[in-house]
Amino acid sequence: MNIKWTRTGKTVSPEGTTITYAGQGTALTIESRKRHIPHANGLGTWDHTTYFLLENGREVREFYSLADAKEYAEQAYV
Repeated sequence: MNIKWTRTGKTVSPEGTTITYAGQGTALTIESRKRHIPHANGLGTWDHTTYFLLENGREVREFYSLADAKEYAEQAYV
């Protein structure tokens, strides 16, 4: 069984951008967190995105791709 994921929100701040996806019919959400990482020389930043699987608002695990987060959620919770 596949979980249907729906984008439910987006928050933009000076630290980065967070996009939230809710798993329909579950207590699961995935947060895509893009953060600005300063360059070593102190000039500018680069962006790094990680994906957090949450159950009832509690962080379960971190992933480096949205596909990996979805796959883990569907195998572990369905």
